[in-house]
Amino acid sequence: MERLPSQAPVRPAVADLASALPPLVAGTRSLRAILPESYRQGDFADRYLAGFDDALAPLITALDCLDAHFDPHTASDAFVTWMLDWSLTALPACVGSQGRRNALLLGHRLHGLRGTRAGLDLLVRYVLGGRLELTESGGTHCSAGPDDPSVPVPEAAWAQVRVLLPYGMSRGRAGIAEDVADLVREWIPAHVAAQVVVEDDEDPLLVRGTAGGSS
Repeated sequence: MERLPSQAPVRPAVADLASALPPLVAGTRSLRAILPESYRQGDFADRYLAGFDDALAPLITALDCLDAHFDPHTASDAFVTWMLDWSLTALPACVGSQGRRNALLLGHRLHGLRGTRAGLDLLVRYVLGGRLELTESGGTHCSAGPDDPSVPVPEAAWAQVRVLLPYGMSRGRAGIAEDVADLVREWIPAHVAAQVVVEDDEDPLLVRGTAGGSS
């Protein structure tokens, strides 16, 4: 039986490998760009370092754009949710992407006014994108001592809260009204007996907030 002559594997020419390398851009942070000229004799160093540049490029890009990851305007939705967890701002799933970004932008102002009418209005208007109607008992009292008989016992504080969401928001998925009501109750002082009603705004053309739709 006649044996066929073996063929040596075809190897690409060195010139072809050199032409496949990406062009070297002066001033970049790649290892090839900072290679001393004495090591640039031939193309071995360029071909060797090109693999490291490909592996390090995503890391260098992430570090160069690190400020954009922490900016509520440009951060990804997943990173925005992560930063909200850092600030202990738990928001239901019905809050849209813009509402979550608004919660980060408001930051200490939103948390600093927590438990007040102004803080609740910020939450409803800029995070939920809705409108707030609030009726409360109000009133304050003080005494010189813990058992001062001259100071009358204050009546129990109460509040009636009506949250008007953007038209059709609570009808899009079951449980949205309940989630919003639970969120609003967290922004009301614990000693206040509150009745929270969540409804859709009746006017579909009237924009109430800047939070956007649900995600």
